[in-house]
Amino acid sequence: MVKSILIAVLSSLATVSTSVAQHCVDKATYYAIDRHVERIASEITDEDELVHFFGGIVRQAAHDFMDYDRHSDIPYGSDGCIEWDHEVNKGLWGSIWCDSCPLTKVYYRKFQHIVSKADFWIMAANAVIRQLSIDQSLDLFDTFLWGRKDSDSCVGSGDRIPIGKGCMEIEDTFLDAMGLTWKDAVALMGAHTIGAGHEEFSGHEGYWMPSSAESLVFDKQYYEEIISRVWRSRNLGTEEEDFITGTEETHDEPQMMLKSDMCFWYDTEEVYPCCSRTNRFLNGTNECDWEVVLSDKECVKYSSSNPRIEAVRSLLEYVGGSLPNKNQDPFYKAFATAWFKATTNGHENLQAVRRFCW
Repeated sequence: MVKSILIAVLSSLATVSTSVAQHCVDKATYYAIDRHVERIASEITDEDELVHFFGGIVRQAAHDFMDYDRHSDIPYGSDGCIEWDHEVNKGLWGSIWCDSCPLTKVYYRKFQHIVSKADFWIMAANAVIRQLSIDQSLDLFDTFLWGRKDSDSCVGSGDRIPIGKGCMEIEDTFLDAMGLTWKDAVALMGAHTIGAGHEEFSGHEGYWMPSSAESLVFDKQYYEEIISRVWRSRNLGTEEEDFITGTEETHDEPQMMLKSDMCFWYDTEEVYPCCSRTNRFLNGTNECDWEVVLSDKECVKYSSSNPRIEAVRSLLEYVGGSLPNKNQDPFYKAFATAWFKATTNGHENLQAVRRFCW
């Protein structure tokens, strides 16, 4: 009885929403938001802060849609609602979205009567992806639909967001709850090619790419880094277990991967801690043995019968062929498809952006 009452209360809270005042969104509005993101970015002079800004916008949109659960009576999804005080969302409120944040000010001053926050967050993320893609070629305008409603409450949504512990989380969130495929999941995680981990927010410190400059390019390098570098387990025995590569001799900033990144290529549940390549040496020292000796614990690959082999095949597809190559098409096409699915999950009657609103 108590449980049914609680579900009813939470359902009523989740469905309280703000309506969109205008019945049309046009191309001019879509690209006006793009230009505002570009303008705000142009005023950020520190490269690390710029990485946080761009990565944070995409992370915000993702954290809004990754709480979707098709099996739940309260499915959530892209609804303009994030549990800001939840551990998993640290670093978003106060730097990306807040009363004094430039992006928030733009929304409330210019767009709140045109599109919902949920729509705006996705449009802002689309702007980042376009601006940082190679030759600005990944423009998601043609696949964007608008008309999402904002929820005023999303109690428990933070508990649905993965925290990077491995592929079991990927299966629970992306495949089971969101109804996506391994191909979709691997494509969406490719967004880690921009942004960085911050110890004060997630407990994970470092860029996914070798440098801050490379973390400002939306491309397939994320996949190349996973398969080509020597990755060794870090933060052993803590909640923040992950992987790191290189040292101060090779990197100005730490370069890391989460267990949920590495599990697309290695079975991190079968063997952990481990090192990805145990035959690489730098200045006479095995690169697996910088902090602790891991040269005797090589990470293992999946067997061909393991369902997660689909993740491996997807990763190889997104690399684009024999390295080196500049073929972004497989990744860009797969990302566009997966992003569309993720951002429209649970929504009906969404509308295409019109050329003009009369």
